[in-house]
Amino acid sequence: GIQGTDVAKQASDIILVDDNLYSIINAIMWSRNLYDSIAKFLQFQLTINIVVALCVFIGACIV
Repeated sequence: GIQGTDVAKQASDIILVDDNLYSIINAIMWSRNLYDSIAKFLQFQLTINIVVALCVFIGACIV
């Protein structure tokens, strides 16, 4: 009954709240886009941090 449904919801990775299977495709596309955005952000931050560290190191060597 209801308790079995709650257990199934807790064990599942995706819960459809409507009868549209396109929601699964939409969720996968959204998550891939989010993953790509996070990867690009981390790459940008790493690049900026390396450049700043080099500038600080070069500035410290000059002074």
